[in-house]
Amino acid sequence: MELYVTDLHFVGNDLKTQVYDYCVHGKVICKIDGCNLSNDDSDWCVSASAYRFLHSLFENHFLGAEEQMIPCCGHFLIPSDDKTSVTIIGCPNGIDFDIIHEDNNIIIRTQDGITYTVTFEDYKIAVLSYAKQIEDFYHQNPPRQFEDKIDQDGFSAFCNEWYNLTDKASDLGDSIPKISAVVFDDYDSYTENDIAGISANGISLKNMQFINFRECAYNFQKIHSGKCTCVAERDITGSNPSFAFYTAPKTTHIFFLPKSRLKEFFAKKNTARRFYDLQRQIISFGFTTYDLS
Repeated sequence: MELYVTDLHFVGNDLKTQVYDYCVHGKVICKIDGCNLSNDDSDWCVSASAYRFLHSLFENHFLGAEEQMIPCCGHFLIPSDDKTSVTIIGCPNGIDFDIIHEDNNIIIRTQDGITYTVTFEDYKIAVLSYAKQIEDFYHQNPPRQFEDKIDQDGFSAFCNEWYNLTDKASDLGDSIPKISAVVFDDYDSYTENDIAGISANGISLKNMQFINFRECAYNFQKIHSGKCTCVAERDITGSNPSFAFYTAPKTTHIFFLPKSRLKEFFAKKNTARRFYDLQRQIISFGFTTYDLS
């Protein structure tokens, strides 16, 4: 596997403005068996890209959440409360693919279904080399400047998580990380009112969490065997009908809370209809749910 970047640079008309750009940009070459998965004619946000590749050493990545492995941009950095991790937000443009841990290998699957297999060791070497290119570029240039404390805190959290990830990866040696399986003794709980939107890729929640249908279908298949498109279990029985989506490590449950009898009677869509509306939307995007009722 080849993974490296050329034409590294910061954006700005001159050095005075470039020091305020804390994202590194460049052209990415990502080749497996001679096939190029990237567009090396375009500029990408390679600092955000390397950050996501580092994460993929320790967890599966599924395309569709607009957290592209090779993003166009990643200029909005949201730090965690303790500033040890960061959420990177950019635009919807970029190059993305599934990265899945299978035994001692990494499976890379493109949106059109083409699959590549790389040993974990080869993948780790490529990712760490890629990250080192970006890290060295930061060190070779003047320290970054910030227009406000929000940007400074975001970049600080980015650096903290970056070094934590590179240290963890370097300490792996010959070992291979164990990917978290789905557990059923705990779950994240939401209601239908927490849904911000639904698309062919999944369900966006108002707290910026995302239920990725590809991830859920993969996890459901791993547990129940056989190729399937099932993403959740649904149960309309009981007082609060729900969907349990196969996210990892904890499942994500969305509950439908009935209103009073009078409101339910006069509502254009009662609880059951709203429940089945979500089921129909999931089906319209090519996925299914398993009925527990």
